[in-house]
Amino acid sequence: MVTDEQVLRRAIKLAHDARRQGCEPFGAVLVLNHEIVHEGYDRSLIASDPAFHAELSVISEYCRRERRFRLDGYTLFSSAEPCVMCAGAIFWSRLSRLVFSVSQQSLRRLSQGPPRPSCVSIVNPDRQRVEVVGPWLEEEGLAVFEGFIFGRKVERHAELHYIA
Repeated sequence: MVTDEQVLRRAIKLAHDARRQGCEPFGAVLVLNHEIVHEGYDRSLIASDPAFHAELSVISEYCRRERRFRLDGYTLFSSAEPCVMCAGAIFWSRLSRLVFSVSQQSLRRLSQGPPRPSCVSIVNPDRQRVEVVGPWLEEEGLAVFEGFIFGRKVERHAELHYIA
């Protein structure tokens, strides 16, 4: 049986692991009844799949493996606030709860990119269905990005897959 704090720290550790492997520094963990049922990290660059974000891959892989279409009662822990695409997956899978570390606002300050919508506006467009907790343990989550150079993913992908 795991606590929310332990699981969020696991998602942050997965983000560190992803970065060490040359991937985007994001991790996610899926929990049911205080037990981890699936976890992963962003593999979009190494898989040449722009949709292979941590949250989306964890939801998709778990649902296919367990032949589930909805995730009522499940909690998704993410090292950062989910992007628009991943928030859409959270909405459509009917997750009950989302816990994240680093906010979109903090990511924007680091990346100097354009503003992004809060995931709350996507997972709860008309009424609250998904309980959203975060940012939480944000200092720990931000440590993953120390020295990380945000750049165009297409260029990082090309560098990763360069064949001489």
